[in-house]
Amino acid sequence: MRPASDASVRRGMTLVEVVLALGLFGILAAFVVGIVDSVLQLWQTGERRGRGDLEFAVAMERLRSDLAGLVPGPGGWLVLDTWEASPATETSAAWRLPRLRFLADGSVAPEADPTGRGGVEVCWALVPEGVSGRMARLVRYAQPSTAQRSFREETWMREVFAGEEGLVVLDGVLHGGFRATLPDGSEHDELLVPPDSPLDFPARVELMVERVAGLARSRPPTLDAPVGAEDGSLVLRGSPPPALPEFALIESEWVRLAGGFPRPRAIGRGERGTLPTRHPAGSPVFLPATFRAAAWPPGGGRRSPW
Repeated sequence: MRPASDASVRRGMTLVEVVLALGLFGILAAFVVGIVDSVLQLWQTGERRGRGDLEFAVAMERLRSDLAGLVPGPGGWLVLDTWEASPATETSAAWRLPRLRFLADGSVAPEADPTGRGGVEVCWALVPEGVSGRMARLVRYAQPSTAQRSFREETWMREVFAGEEGLVVLDGVLHGGFRATLPDGSEHDELLVPPDSPLDFPARVELMVERVAGLARSRPPTLDAPVGAEDGSLVLRGSPPPALPEFALIESEWVRLAGGFPRPRAIGRGERGTLPTRHPAGSPVFLPATFRAAAWPPGGGRRSPW
């Protein structure tokens, strides 16, 4: 029998070749896992932003519907102001939250006026979510204009806010407000249009909210290292936001940010009526998304004579 030639002899892989193959496989696997993780993060970020856009759009459609029913004639009224959700303390100013109240046609709130032929008082307000923290809900209230007590009464409004009768339109709101633009173009954060007065109503009402939802609320980024009361550099740990906001809420302190995630710079400490404070490592850092849109009352805001 003829011996097999060297070319026809089958050879196995040497130990070095096995180690190299496993190493290459590990590098490839790590690369694929990294790509998949990046894609998932982008998808989750886009989904969170898209869901937030949709929820805010639904809220704005409700506000536009209410303002479209605003009563512009005699007896119609509107109040844009703030209310004291919590008093001032030694470490912070009073927490004041915005609200918008007005008289509307009964058709905008069938739950308050089933006939749709009367009038209803409508109030949109930010109300604290709990007894602690700086998170609020955007809540809509409505009652018949014939109710024994009016939404123009401060004591009654406080009782209403303390109850559970309102419709929660948005939650997780860290900051927000209304802005009214009169027909002459002037802008106001506070405005009073009494009933039976010749004053015009707003031609435009803008709503702005800074809000956290989903993972941005349940699992916000945290401080990777403690921060002093005057420190200007932050190191964050966690999922990045779609875009770094101008303001962040660290525990109960508002901080103005610049730069990028995960090492933004704190260019302003103790913003929005809060005081600079030391924060330990692991403190939550809420990075809200900002939403802004406008509604237009009927008739360009001009007071109707009838």
